[in-house]
Amino acid sequence: MANNIYNVANKLLGVKGDIIRVRFRVEGRVLEAYVPDDEMWGAIKDILLNREYEYIPGFELENLKDKVVIDIGAHVGLYSLLASLYAKKVISIEPHPVNYRLLEINKFINNAQNIHPINTAIIGTKFVRSVRLCQSVHSGGASIMIESSSKCYDVPAQTLNEIVENYIDDVDSDVLLKMDVEGAEFDIFRSLDIGLLGRIRFIVMELHLKYGPLYDIVEKLKLANFQICYFHPPLIAKHAKPRIEVKDLLKLRILKSMIYLIASIGKLKNNDLVILFAYR
Repeated sequence: MANNIYNVANKLLGVKGDIIRVRFRVEGRVLEAYVPDDEMWGAIKDILLNREYEYIPGFELENLKDKVVIDIGAHVGLYSLLASLYAKKVISIEPHPVNYRLLEINKFINNAQNIHPINTAIIGTKFVRSVRLCQSVHSGGASIMIESSSKCYDVPAQTLNEIVENYIDDVDSDVLLKMDVEGAEFDIFRSLDIGLLGRIRFIVMELHLKYGPLYDIVEKLKLANFQICYFHPPLIAKHAKPRIEVKDLLKLRILKSMIYLIASIGKLKNNDLVILFAYR
């Protein structure tokens, strides 16, 4: 159902496979980003309009002040750009070579000097330095979990243990992990050292349930004394602060309202996907 809605939305939005420029304002600061147009019903809607990763109190942008943010699956950097306005440091991790290049461009044009891009996949297996990343139907859906595709890349790989050990200083006690890795999250979390997990205070992540049970993630987080809540999307953080003013996307906003109204009448949720929030 979710894929059907995605495909219909893209047709109505006139997606052509182009790169578009998106402009948005946050507390007087004007930002812009180059984004594949197939992400109008993906990253642009979810991060800039719905603000899914800010759905519960404590995860809003204004609460990122002085935090270190690890953005795994950063795509072209929309969430990283927003986080960079408040966070002390943003470690922005993206394996896809095209998305990573756009991430670097978006960092440069916004002079976001506290974003530290890393071109790597995050995996659960130690001592593996390269993995096969395959393209999905849209630019944000590339995954190491896809077995076959018309377009694949060999990309560098690291574990989350290595990222925490190498990029988080001992004095960084206020760390938020945001993760969207298209199904690889279960392998990543199984291998994550419980001591290193203890260095993270906030987690927001997408869980693709066809790749593993929610129980596995929840139990490991409980062992590290996290409080946990989770929801099936779509999520809309109506009161998230500060306000984000998005320019030039009137057609997307109208279409989103129409589709969500129809979905609410039919009580439609994406039951294959969970957005999990954890904090301690």
